[in-house]
Parts: sequence; structure tokens; C-alpha cells
Amino acid sequence: MNAWLGLGKEENGSSAAGYWKGCTVVPLWSLRSAKDMVRSASLLVLALIAGSAARAQEHPFIAAYTLTELDGGIRVDWTIQGGSTCNGQDVERSTDGVDFAQVHRIEGICGTPNAAMPYDWFDPAPPELSTVFYRIKLGLDGYSSVKSVHFAQLNTSDQRFYPSPMEGSGTLVLDLPPGQAVDLRIWDSAGQLVFERLGAPGPSIPVELPAAAPGVYSYQAIGSGRIFTGRFVKN
Repeated sequence: MNAWLGLGKEENGSSAAGYWKGCTVVPLWSLRSAKDMVRSASLLVLALIAGSAARAQEHPFIAAYTLTELDGGIRVDWTIQGGSTCNGQDVERSTDGVDFAQVHRIEGICGTPNAAMPYDWFDPAPPELSTVFYRIKLGLDGYSSVKSVHFAQLNTSDQRFYPSPMEGSGTLVLDLPPGQAVDLRIWDSAGQLVFERLGAPGPSIPVELPAAAPGVYSYQAIGSGRIFTGRFVKN
């Protein structure tokens, strides 16, 4: 039986909008409702597919995988699903999420035939003041997803002022425990005090010099019985 959409007349001659064939008339509002239902169903299917794709990005061997910034480094935790095994594991690290290098190796068979097996490793030397990317190589069975964490600490130097040159604002990071009070003073090249902040909680101290002239500036920071000195450039 054929049906088609149009603006026409019903059998009795009155004007109507709808599907009609013989004596059957389907109003357009019901067609719009049907279209809305089909559209909603399509959107739901697409959402389910997208959600499934996002979940499928993790390697099927991995039951859990997290990164945690701790004092002095980053802890990598992962769990192998029960019944999944591989021959050897590598923790790989990157600073751009593209080029990775091995930083830790676990020899032998990973995982167990019957139960989930947790693993962890503490990275004592992530690149300081950087976003660090990690992934787990599961022997010859592929890689985990790539995860990242920002490491906002110093581990190879005792202080860092960035950016330098700075525009109107910058940050001084000191090798001090979190929350340690710091007295910071900054002078211009003529020896004029242009910035002073006392008792600032370290180790990261924001510096605002929006009205200062371009040039070289010197600073002194005192905290935990230590004295830090340095210079930076303002554009």
C-alpha cells in the first residue's frame, strides 16, 4: 500500500495536511512527532557508541590506572585484570605525550590467571614544573592509555623564576616544603624596592609587577632558614 505526504483534500473535499490514500489521513503533527522520536533515538545511539569508544580506549588488560603527584615525585598505580597475563612490563614517560622513553622495568610474567594484580612505581625524578605523560607497555600485548599529571615541584634545582623574560606577572618556585612561609623582596637595577611580600606560603609565590619598567630585577627570598637569591628580566 503506497502512502505519500502532501497538502490536499480529504475524501469529503475539505482541505487538510497529511498523509492520505484512500480514506486514511495522517496529520503532519504526528509525522513531526515520529521524526522527533527517530531523531532522539539516533542521538541516543550515537551517544552510546561514543561512550563505548571512550571506554574502549583503555587496554583490556588494565582494570585501573592512576597518577598521583606526591612530595618529591609521581606515583604510578595500575591493576592487571584477573585472567590477563603478559611477559614483562615497562613504565614509559614523556613530556609531550608523543615521544616516550622507558623509565622503569618489571621483569617476568605480569598478572595472574584468577585474580586482579595491582602494581605501582614511584618516579623520583619527573621533569620539574612540567606536565608529565605516562603509559604502561604490557610486554608484546600493547600499551595502556596515556595519562598525564602536572608536577609543580623542583627536584633538580633549588629555585626557578618563570617566565623570564616576564611581562606583568611571574612565579618564583623554591625548593621548600608545601606551606612554608617565605619573605620575598624584589629590587630594580637601581636598588629600589619594587615588590615585597612577607609570610607568603611557598613553595610557589606569584609575583605581580604590571607597572614596573622593563629591565633586570634582583630578588631575595628567605624561608625555612634558607636564603635564595636570583635575577630575572621584565619586558
